[in-house]
Amino acid sequence: MTLNPVDRSLLRLLLYYIFLVVGAMVVGRYVPAVRHAISLEGPPPGITAKELRKVLDEGGGATGEAAAARPTPATGTALAMIGALALVIPVARVYMLTKQRQGYDPSVVQTVILLPVAVAGIVAVVQNSLALAFSLAGLAAAVRFRNTLKDTKDAVYIFVAMGVGLAAGVQALALCFVMTVIYNVSVVTLWTLNVGDTYPGEPRPSFTGEFAIAAAPPAADDELLVDADPAAQPLVERVLDRLTKRWRLIEHGSGPDGRVTLTYEVRLKKKTLRSALIDAIAREAAPHVATATFQALA
Repeated sequence: MTLNPVDRSLLRLLLYYIFLVVGAMVVGRYVPAVRHAISLEGPPPGITAKELRKVLDEGGGATGEAAAARPTPATGTALAMIGALALVIPVARVYMLTKQRQGYDPSVVQTVILLPVAVAGIVAVVQNSLALAFSLAGLAAAVRFRNTLKDTKDAVYIFVAMGVGLAAGVQALALCFVMTVIYNVSVVTLWTLNVGDTYPGEPRPSFTGEFAIAAAPPAADDELLVDADPAAQPLVERVLDRLTKRWRLIEHGSGPDGRVTLTYEVRLKKKTLRSALIDAIAREAAPHVATATFQALA
């Protein structure tokens, strides 16, 4: 059985998640730090509003049982950053997969991959230090990042990347896993079913009946001009039967070298692009068909 590139990509994504889960469970049996990080327990509770007011009144001292800020162990920080990287790679892959024809932004791909790693490392450093947290806020206010996204939907990937980094930074890798799985399933479902024309013109998995979707399907009949060998006519009309609502041969002209020029009046189906029809004719009637072009019906 031969899979198309889209199906192969989805299969690789599924196998990646399976390998990740199995690998984490095996390593977690022998490494307590990994077992703690991938547990299904939520992140440790943060500082309450009452404790924060008390700290501010006392001049920024430590709260609770911690008398002074204790740095996060290097192993914990490394585990958080590696976990964030491993779990955000499928998100970046889904982004590239669903926008391969429209064209994805390479800077967004790199940001989605690297942002969670940086956020996880920062959170691991400051999570037990109020002073470091305020210092980080000051640094963030001093540095300005300006970037205009080509597609507003790309901003959602940035938010997911930050969420993965935050959860990984507090050693809640199980939450990262749940977050990325649910998000990727949602995106792939929208892309597969093309809900709301979210990803127009993108290739679909074969189990959905791959077809292209026009943003604005033509409402009027068009003329299709086909320059081909005489033997190509039944092949062309077989394609028209499948991809158009109706068609009619309005002219059969002779061309040079024994070729013919076929002129059809066609009404495309709602979910068929002109380019898709031309590609189908060139593919199924090869090598007889030379060219197929559209022109508006007068």
